[in-house]
Amino acid sequence: MEAEVLVVGAGIAGLAAAYFLAERGVPTLLLEREAPLACTSDKSTEAYRAFWPGDASLTALVERSLELLAPFVSLAHPRPRGYLYVGREEGLMALVAEAPQAGPLRVHRRGATYPKATEGLDLLRPSALGEVFPYLGHLRGYAGLHVRRAGWLSAHGLGMALLEAFRAHGGRLVRGEFLGVERVGGRPAQARVRTAQGEVLWSFRALVLAVGPFLPTLLSALGYGLPLKVEAHFKAWYPDPRGLFPREAPLMIWNEPQEIFLPEEKDLLKEEEGLEFLLGTLPPTAHGRPEGEGFLVLYNPRPGEAEGPGCRPSPPPWAGEVALRGLFPLLPGLRAYLGQRPRVDGGYYVRTPENRPLIGPLDQGIYLLGALSGYGIMAALGAGDLLARHVLGENLPPYAKDLAPGRYQDPGYRPKAAMARAQL
Repeated sequence: MEAEVLVVGAGIAGLAAAYFLAERGVPTLLLEREAPLACTSDKSTEAYRAFWPGDASLTALVERSLELLAPFVSLAHPRPRGYLYVGREEGLMALVAEAPQAGPLRVHRRGATYPKATEGLDLLRPSALGEVFPYLGHLRGYAGLHVRRAGWLSAHGLGMALLEAFRAHGGRLVRGEFLGVERVGGRPAQARVRTAQGEVLWSFRALVLAVGPFLPTLLSALGYGLPLKVEAHFKAWYPDPRGLFPREAPLMIWNEPQEIFLPEEKDLLKEEEGLEFLLGTLPPTAHGRPEGEGFLVLYNPRPGEAEGPGCRPSPPPWAGEVALRGLFPLLPGLRAYLGQRPRVDGGYYVRTPENRPLIGPLDQGIYLLGALSGYGIMAALGAGDLLARHVLGENLPPYAKDLAPGRYQDPGYRPKAAMARAQL
């Protein structure tokens, strides 16, 4: 079999790359050993935000993704409610200072000046936070930063829309397993693939590796080295029969360190093996949002590095309760759900040291699309479009060099430490 371009992996990123190639008239095959979107593409809050403090390049990539979303909104169902960071005003202003590209900042001492906006940032000082968001009225001395061009959408809906559009442009999805690369004249030219008919060789002009959490293992097998690590992350969904999580709420983030157990609870847990790290002060970024007849909560205070991941990591027994407890400062009434058993799932995230993705050429004819750790849904369209530009030799945007795999060979590449901040 021959393909102008062979894309390996039908997660949200691989689907986006395949779509943008096929849309440009390139004969494209999409290879996937499981069902499309079956691995990690929906294992997050499915959120998006054009707000990345400390990283203008990642901001530009996500902004491009949001520009490209318009044809898919009927299935992606975006909910542009924003992100609401809650914490000390000085900490929130530090985020703003690192994101000058995020738009105008409006500061409010009273709720009466708070606008209905789709762009920019609104800082709600402590006197205004409870007026705008009454369910946060119990907080004293804390402010809120409401970030626009943010919200959440349906990862599955967006993925299915991409697959449908890919096929409409002549693309083909094939079930099979990628095994390796054969070189012809020193150049990668054929892929070894196992299908239902057995092991075969497929010729290609360009090979795109969009294999999600399997990227480090695959690169190692192919003889390439890049600084990557794999982490397991989990989310929990709780039913909300008491209506304790406001249905109209934005995605809310507690932006302060916290201790999630009371002193008497710590006394009971201190002898439990493996829980020691949960009994001290934990970092910020516990977050949650309404979902269906319940709510999603995420809090991974110390994600462990994983070895040899598959698609579905087994959550520790405490994952759901820790995520729930992480939101108690925002919604203390959620304590009523302690002891309830949530639905917990998760996925493996591949991260670079500065948490920027890998998009672009790896070798002659081989391209990477991966390491979209925690932002795969929101960045997929921009990443797929950028990958197609690389493959076809089109003009690249200024941020492309900061996201390309070759950046690590550039002695002048100096990512800021702020980029390594834990991502939502």
